[in-house]
Amino acid sequence: MQPAFRAVIVLPLLLAACVPEIKETEAAPPPRLEDDSCGANNFVHLIGQTAPVITVPANTPFRKFTTGDPLTMDYNMKRLNFEHDKTGKLVRVSCG
Repeated sequence: MQPAFRAVIVLPLLLAACVPEIKETEAAPPPRLEDDSCGANNFVHLIGQTAPVITVPANTPFRKFTTGDPLTMDYNMKRLNFEHDKTGKLVRVSCG
């Protein structure tokens, strides 16, 4: 075997041995919203769940909608917005 040919075969094997092992870690905590005037941070842990049961405090304005639905353009900093995808998975919680 020629030395160059051996290097082509052996080098990738040596490099593969140097790749660090990736360990599973705990899931990162959900991101916190900077603007939390409506209490949205209390619900960010539900993001990613399909059809989560959401209990909103009494007299708290909120709206639940699917991505792409027509919405009013008024901004209410006290209103909670729960955005779901077409499968029913909660993809976003925001104020406005």
